[in-house]
Amino acid sequence: MGRITSVTPHTDCRLEVRLDTGSTVMLNLAPRIHTVRFGRLADEAFFRTAATDGTFIRWGSGIEISLHEVFQLAED
Repeated sequence: MGRITSVTPHTDCRLEVRLDTGSTVMLNLAPRIHTVRFGRLADEAFFRTAATDGTFIRWGSGIEISLHEVFQLAED
């Protein structure tokens, strides 16, 4: 399926996800910031701490999105 090479937070809870295939996926997480799981992402400073290990996107130790889930969220 590939690996995540980088994540770049943008304004309005959008997250640019670059893959080792050369593709880029833009996730709009704004509709999800009112959920228990993603609520902390409403804090822009926290949202900008997004990082990846190639398999997951993580914010601190509490929120993570797998590569598989990136594709699911992009389809919504």
